Amino acid sequence: MEPFVLFGQAVAPGSRAVLRRSVASLLVGGPLALVAHVVHGRSPGPVLGLVCGVHGPEHLPVWGVREALRDLSPEELRGTVVAVPVANPVAFAQGSRVTLEDDVDFGNLNRVFPGRRAHAVFGAGPSEPSDRSLTERVAEVLAEEALPHLTHLLDFHTHFHGVGLAKTIVGTDGGSVAAAVELAYAFGLPLVQRESVRPHTCTGYATSLGVVAIAPEFGGDQLPLAAARRCVEVLVRGIRRVMAHLGMTDGPPVEPGRFCLFSHVPHVRPNAAGYLVPRIDPVDVLCADPPGVWVRAGDLLAELFDPYTFEVVETLRAPADGLVYMARRPGPVEAGAHAFAVAAEEGSRWVFWPPKTT
Repeated sequence: MEPFVLFGQAVAPGSRAVLRRSVASLLVGGPLALVAHVVHGRSPGPVLGLVCGVHGPEHLPVWGVREALRDLSPEELRGTVVAVPVANPVAFAQGSRVTLEDDVDFGNLNRVFPGRRAHAVFGAGPSEPSDRSLTERVAEVLAEEALPHLTHLLDFHTHFHGVGLAKTIVGTDGGSVAAAVELAYAFGLPLVQRESVRPHTCTGYATSLGVVAIAPEFGGDQLPLAAARRCVEVLVRGIRRVMAHLGMTDGPPVEPGRFCLFSHVPHVRPNAAGYLVPRIDPVDVLCADPPGVWVRAGDLLAELFDPYTFEVVETLRAPADGLVYMARRPGPVEAGAHAFAVAAEEGSRWVFWPPKTT
């Protein structure tokens, strides 16, 4: 078994290490650096990537990955785990979905992989190597120095401020679709959304490299402690199920489960500003067993009232029969804010996995 090399640093078999890769300097006087945790087993096997914080406020999976790696023994592991707990450090510190920098058009890390522009934004001709935003420089390091080492990737997300959601996204493109769907089943969230993954996302770019990649989206920000702990338990169980599925650990066989494959995801956003009073909130979605809340078309999801006059200005209703997988906390919202999303029953199908054998 050879050492595992990442960011130009070698990790011996049967050991673990925390590696840093400087990307740029910051005006606060320190470096912008990416940190990776590597657990390198003594026996060969898959290389599983765990990436969190591509969007700044989506931080709950950081806790989940920490717990999953805490007791992972490199002596018993087959293969390697590479965890990047904060993929977008500046946005993480800012608590912002995008990096608040001059070139904000290129500040969304999940839209700028692999960090190199094919054409100049201003003028004609190819883009110069220096013509990159700070965020694109982060994407380039991940795209060139981390993702190519992986065989499998879990790219964790939790969506926008004030919402919670529970699903896994699986792409419909590339040569590893069937393996990615099985990876999602192994992770264990019962709602699996199939969509064409954008090539400039972390998951999409990894898929283009031949990595079997999925995006578990589970959790939210500012949850009550009990709900946050429940989310962490689900994330840890999912990571451990994936490692057992890939033969990296000797965990118990994955228990059969029922999964909903869906593609139609109608979103509900208010047309008016106001104070949102939901009938379903993130805790309802995340702490249900299994996660998600069934609704019928026309069911009341929330009311909005004018915080100045107290008049009801809008009611939000379910656009279709299905499972609410995303919901928003009560509080003030602008028109067009993310409020709810439904995995529509129409066009979906339920499957059992692993399939029963006789």
